[in-house]
Formats: sequence, structure tokens, C-alpha cells
Amino acid sequence: MDVSTQRIEVSLLFCLEALLAEKSVTRAANRLGMSQPGMSNALSRLRELTRDPLLVRTGKGMELTPRALELSALVKTGLSVLEDIFSDPRPFEPARAEGTLTVAMSDSMALLLGTHLIGRFDLEAPQLCVAIQRLDHTNLFALMAEGRIDMAVGYATQVPEQMYASDLLIQSLSAIRSAGHPRIQNHRLTLDAFMRERHVLTAAPNVALSWAESSVAEALKSRNLVRTVGARVSSIVLAPEIVASSSLLCTMPTWLARRSEVALQLRLHALPVDIAPFKTTMVWHERTHRQPLHQWVRAAMRQVVQEVCADCEHREGLPLLA
Repeated sequence: MDVSTQRIEVSLLFCLEALLAEKSVTRAANRLGMSQPGMSNALSRLRELTRDPLLVRTGKGMELTPRALELSALVKTGLSVLEDIFSDPRPFEPARAEGTLTVAMSDSMALLLGTHLIGRFDLEAPQLCVAIQRLDHTNLFALMAEGRIDMAVGYATQVPEQMYASDLLIQSLSAIRSAGHPRIQNHRLTLDAFMRERHVLTAAPNVALSWAESSVAEALKSRNLVRTVGARVSSIVLAPEIVASSSLLCTMPTWLARRSEVALQLRLHALPVDIAPFKTTMVWHERTHRQPLHQWVRAAMRQVVQEVCADCEHREGLPLLA
């Protein structure tokens, strides 16, 4: 077939990108809001145009052919060129931005950054609606690929292909207790005292332990130690109130503990096991990487972090990344 004589619709390029990414007609159709028969028809046309099956069924499901793997980078380039061709040549103006921006954030990051972020958008992009939802790692990347979440802010150890990540800040951890704790009164929290007490454990939705709890659990596991659980909560912002009214301990980001230290009469302790500081990361999908609105949003997020956290390094243990 002479491709130069064929009328090839631009929409096929988007279908090809979705098929290569999802390795499934059904998922590719859902990603683009198409019917499954419509995507099947697109795959048939793409097979004819490329003279390659592109997707083949194996014992592990549908897999890409060698030719499809070669095309993956070319498709990304083609979509980028299309975006450059049809993008608005005028400088981006936040005040003209419309629509809804959906940001998934951990509870602690929503508390630290959410109000400041919305305040900034209200001032500079008043026609933009910001939807902040709770970060759930279960299907986060799938929702971002589908366009249902535009950006995520939280703890991320690794991200899949077609995702970008940028570290925002570093968090250290502290153990907290009530000021009137019946058994712990000195400034130093020993490992024995830490293990004798019951603990409040925190976890995000559909996750057994939060990143903070997991790091502590791993450090204790290396010593064959396991904490006694006194309470479990799905939101870390509830933990200081529980600790203040009980003899339970909790491990949480130092800056968050400092927020409640005076009001709830809490005491902070360095952890009796070595825990590496954790990075909070901003994640976004390739589909928004070059869009002016989202470039501005990511810059705004970084500026909010700078403004909120600039003086926290010594006061709250929240250093910024260089």
C-alpha cells in the first residue's frame, strides 16, 4: 500500500498511542472515551497502514510486536509536533484559563500546601476550578493516564513510563507523645520505651501502612521487632488528637507534629531507629507535559512550596530540595 496516497486521520495517531500504552483495545478505548468497536476498527486500520499486527496475543495477554515497540518513540514525537502546530501562539495568560484542574494529594500535603495553592489560583487564575482529592496509589497512574487526575503530590518511589516526576521537599520523621504521658517523661526516647508503648498507625486508602509507618516497620524488622498497635486511622491529620488524649505514640512528619505541639501539649522525640528522610514528589502524565496551563500549574506548585516551606528547615524539620 502506498501510504502517501492514503488519507490518514490525525485521530489514528492518538489511537495508536493509546494502544501502544495500554496493550488493550478496551483500555485504549476507555482512555480516549471511545467505544470498543470504534477502537477495534482503528486498530484494523493501523495494522493495514503499518503492515504489522502491532498487538499480538500471548500467554501473558496482549503484547507489542517489535515494530510496535519501534513506533512508540515516533508516535510520541508525532504527537509533540501536532501539539506545537496547533498550540496557541499567544503567551499563556493564567487569568484566561478555564476548566477544572484535579490534583491528588496526600492528607499531609493537602494540609500544608492545598489552601495556599487554591489561594494562588484564586488570585491569578480566577476562572480555573481546583479539585483536590485524596491520594490513592491503588489506581493513581491509570487515572492520570485517563485524564481524570492531572497531577499528584505525595510520596512516590518510582513512576511508570509516560510519567514525569519532580521532587519538591524532604520530610524528616519524629515520634510524638502526650506531655502527660504516664511512662515517658524525659527528652530522649529509648528503643525499649518506644517498643513498650502502643502506637497509632496511619495509612492511606487501600494501603496497609503509610510511607512513614512502612519505613519504621522495616527498620524495626531488621531488629526482629514489631510495634503493638493501639489504633489505626486512615488520615494522618487525626493522629495528633488521638495521641494527645491517650498514652499512644505515633510516628509522623516532624513539621506536622510541630503544628500541634503547643495547642495539644505534645512532646516530640527523635526516633530511636535510623530512618532516611523522605522526598515528597510531584507527578504528572506525558499528555500534560508540554501544555502551557500545566506548565504554569507546576511552576505555581513549586513557588507555593518555596513560600510555605522557606523557613521550615530548622523550625519544623522540613528542608526544601535544592
